[in-house]
Amino acid sequence: MTGNGAGGAGDLDARLASAVERLGQGLRSLAQRTARAQGLSPLQQRAVLALVHRPVGRREVNALAAEFDVTTPTMSDAIGALERKGLLTRSPGADGRRRLLALTGRGEEVAAELSTWDEPLLAAFARLSVVDRATTLDSLLHVIADLHRRGVVSVARMCTTCRFFNPDAHVDPVAPHHCDLLAMPLPLTDLRTDCPEHEPAAG
Repeated sequence: MTGNGAGGAGDLDARLASAVERLGQGLRSLAQRTARAQGLSPLQQRAVLALVHRPVGRREVNALAAEFDVTTPTMSDAIGALERKGLLTRSPGADGRRRLLALTGRGEEVAAELSTWDEPLLAAFARLSVVDRATTLDSLLHVIADLHRRGVVSVARMCTTCRFFNPDAHVDPVAPHHCDLLAMPLPLTDLRTDCPEHEPAAG
């Protein structure tokens, strides 16, 4: 566990890391609580929720394993359990080999019931001003991008890891970045965490 120092500028980074760690613990607790209520593991819950919004090309065991940073066998076991519970089906892809995943009717019902799992976190964010939320999002995406470059985060389809992202291109603090794909300033409130047009930045 990351240490929590006595205070002062010298240990600010350590205190930030400790705060993020505690936030992660809280999120894991929330996920376990809602997953358990549906008779699922947290990984199975993530898979169900992912299949609601993922494009067809990313509804595969290998793609989910990469995004969730687990091994393919671990992800395959979770998918197999969901299949046995009647929550999803597998079908051949266009090449006849890939196994595309899709939620069943019951799976969609469970996904709807699970969709509010992070409500306490969203309620906590709602108590912050829009400016504070936008600044926090910007800061976190930059941190995640750095972890992605270091190989800690395997998949990150965010603005800050995209080749079209031009950071701090404008003096406006509300929209300091620029999206070269859209050819327009990028407000902090519009930063994306999973962009369908994402193309990895070089390096």
